[in-house]
Amino acid sequence: MKLYFDSNCPLCRSFAKLLQKHLSGEVDIIPFPQGEQAKDFKLELSNGEFLYGKEAIDALEKEVPKVKDFFWMLPDVYRGKALHKTYAFGKFLRRIFFRKKCDECS
Repeated sequence: MKLYFDSNCPLCRSFAKLLQKHLSGEVDIIPFPQGEQAKDFKLELSNGEFLYGKEAIDALEKEVPKVKDFFWMLPDVYRGKALHKTYAFGKFLRRIFFRKKCDECS
């Protein structure tokens, strides 16, 4: 499984470093290829299928449940919801604060 991220965006780079630290070996974290428009996360499944944005986060949560451990302080039933809320908040922050650094921010 490969998760592609926008290496021009400081927020995406920070999140990618966090994932690499905690999920190494389970998910390959890769910057988008040069010239490819990077509006959202892109997840390549082992069968070659690509998922984007929320669907990519859903599949990542399903395939690598360990990703929810970032929210260790919450009861198990809320960890998946916290992952999705954090993703949505990250998109908001990216649009507001990093638009000048990553032109394709959506």
